[in-house]
Amino acid sequence: MSEQGTQSVEKTIGRPIALMGTFERNLDPKKRLTIPSVWRDALGPGFVYVMPDATRRCIQLIPRGVMEARLAKYQELALGNPEINEVLDAIGAVSEMLEFDVQGRIRISDKLLAFANLKGSVTLKGSVRMATIWPAEEKSGDMEEQVAKLGAAMAKIQF
Repeated sequence: MSEQGTQSVEKTIGRPIALMGTFERNLDPKKRLTIPSVWRDALGPGFVYVMPDATRRCIQLIPRGVMEARLAKYQELALGNPEINEVLDAIGAVSEMLEFDVQGRIRISDKLLAFANLKGSVTLKGSVRMATIWPAEEKSGDMEEQVAKLGAAMAKIQF
């Protein structure tokens, strides 16, 4: 995210966003998912944006401030731009704004759960600016493997 984008997110929620860690959770019998308490404040008050990942079979949890900053930018550019309008239409059709209940749970639609093959146990993975939800069997390997991936990714962008 650009510095300007980070600043607008900080203005929206009052501090930088950082969703980190991996959590194992179970969908309850009503298919509700408890979001880790350490993530709830970072995701924003009241609700979270949820959408399918466009390149992988998982669900993205997007913090309120991050999504609202992106939408504001593109809504302004959309005037008279059919390509941006097409993207906004597609996002609107497949995304959800989900309220947290008093126990910090959300209920993702059956359609999105089916897209990502989420049932029973799931894995929530922080991606710093957002988080992803995967079937539990889609774990990314042991810590040694994850650290090797981290090193390769950091080298690519000279982090």
